[in-house]
Amino acid sequence: MKHGKKVILASVLAMSLMAAGCSSNSNNNANSGATNASQTNDAKGNSGAEKEAPIEISIGSTWNLPSADGNPTQKYLEEKYNVKFINMNLTDESFKLKLASNEIPDIFPGTLQEADMANYARQGIIASISTDEIKQYMPKYSADIDQVDTAAWGIAMVDGKNYGVPRIWLNGRYGFIPTYNGAWLNKIGYTEAPKTLEEYEDVLTKFRNDDPDGNGKKDTYGMTGRGKSARNQLFNEVFAAYGVNPYQFMAAADGTVTWGGITDQAKEAVKKINQWYNSDLIDPEFLTDDQDQINTKWNSRKIGIKDNYMYHHLFGQLEQDKANGFPVVYGKGLIGPAGKSYVMSNGPLQTPLMFGKQLEKDDKKRIKILQMLEDLATNDEVYLRTTYGEEGKSYDMVDGVPVWKKEYLDTPQLQNDLGTGGYYNPFVDRSLSNAKFQMPADKQAFSDKLNAGNEIVSDLLGPTPLESKTKYLANLNTLEDSFYSKVMVTKGDAEKEFEAFKSEWLKAGGQEMLDEATKVYQERQAALK
Repeated sequence: MKHGKKVILASVLAMSLMAAGCSSNSNNNANSGATNASQTNDAKGNSGAEKEAPIEISIGSTWNLPSADGNPTQKYLEEKYNVKFINMNLTDESFKLKLASNEIPDIFPGTLQEADMANYARQGIIASISTDEIKQYMPKYSADIDQVDTAAWGIAMVDGKNYGVPRIWLNGRYGFIPTYNGAWLNKIGYTEAPKTLEEYEDVLTKFRNDDPDGNGKKDTYGMTGRGKSARNQLFNEVFAAYGVNPYQFMAAADGTVTWGGITDQAKEAVKKINQWYNSDLIDPEFLTDDQDQINTKWNSRKIGIKDNYMYHHLFGQLEQDKANGFPVVYGKGLIGPAGKSYVMSNGPLQTPLMFGKQLEKDDKKRIKILQMLEDLATNDEVYLRTTYGEEGKSYDMVDGVPVWKKEYLDTPQLQNDLGTGGYYNPFVDRSLSNAKFQMPADKQAFSDKLNAGNEIVSDLLGPTPLESKTKYLANLNTLEDSFYSKVMVTKGDAEKEFEAFKSEWLKAGGQEMLDEATKVYQERQAALK
């Protein structure tokens, strides 16, 4: 999905090194082409020539720590690439202590945030690296990035320099799926999910007033919300119909950057929500409900709509839905004033994989790492071997998808003993090339069915480091939480209250944040041309 689609900037992102691995499956076709030829050739010289000394690479990952040095995954990679890993075996806290004592790893953890990246870049802790060099030594992975979102190349930019290899979250290409009680829909005369905002309002009205469960009582609602735990996702399907996420940056018509929560789109969306609330169409407990309460109300037929799950969550709920005894209908993004089937998404953009400053002056090690990362992300054999171990020993291929053997599922420590996972491979679920190994055919078909036709509303800039964001965003989010919680249920003039909030938000640091976001965005766009 290209960044040209409707997108808005999320202010927060969670990053982590994910589990990854590899097997002896070698049907890679071009995966073992010219780019990687130099990698294995480094390990063994020409016949009779003395073997080159291995390159030492220190790993500062804090994810999926292997049980011991010399584990099978480590040995496999060391032999294949003629390298020697120094496993630092760090926690998030001990990593910071290592930096403080000037012990800087070659490969940094993948759990770092954009503020960490900016600070480390300006303190001279992480290495700048040319995007041209990344594309040269990681061509297939770079093509994967371009296919998902070319804006990923701008995330690592700090003060005009690039500070890492871009990373993406594949599920971020998708959004939240409006989900309906199919029996209730049939009861009120619908044979399919509502497609428009107007139809959605009709469904809400009838789910509340037309006794969809047939018990003779007015005790049902269409929807509630996750106000206790995720106010930034409240009624996301409604805001998406207006083409906005109130907690993310978005492009303004004049080419500047604005904040979704202060736009006219957000104002009209919250006025609609307020209208529904005052018409008793929304569960009044929406501000105090959390995920568990939503599930309880859905399973017990107290609400007929849930909007807080993506396809992979819903796939995991199929058995529970079957046990509930009523059909489930999955909808598309509601077509409203924005004119398209938009769904809200956290987006695919993530902070990059960073390297220690020392790599700037060590061309040989830096290139070796890039070549190895290319294989970890795109080479079938290397990916499977580092993620799952050896086929037939620790996993089996079932319909083209690796499945752990029972003992490795029952005792995850065995996986750590192998050294499989995100410690050596930071690209699990982060490369289109290995996506084929992540889902069985039935889950892929489910994903295709639910996500087809939707366009996402997500981050304009992704996890971009902004000094003003660090300075003001926490307070601005508190201000916004308070305002939206009140305006959704107000009996007063919602539009007047909105304009007062907008003015206060801008004065509380919001305008400064927008000015910096616009500057960074425009510089990035120019650099990417």
